[in-house]
Amino acid sequence: MSGPGMDDTNYDLVHALGVRAAMTWGERGSVGAWHEQSYEGESACGSCAEMFERLREMDQKATGLLTAELERHVRQNKFPIDLTD
Repeated sequence: MSGPGMDDTNYDLVHALGVRAAMTWGERGSVGAWHEQSYEGESACGSCAEMFERLREMDQKATGLLTAELERHVRQNKFPIDLTD
């Protein structure tokens, strides 16, 4: 599904970045806000704690990949934006 004035690919990139960013940094920029609330019991199991830490790292990497791809789209004019007032 695309948003107004945006093709499906760019919409999907923006949406996915928003979801990952909210999970990774939270609404107010606090690192791991979603993860901190979601994995309260992880310390009870050492292997679970390791797995959840890997998931945190994967979310951060995914956010970086999405950001880089969006930046590439903007630079290649695949994501037309008007920055003039």
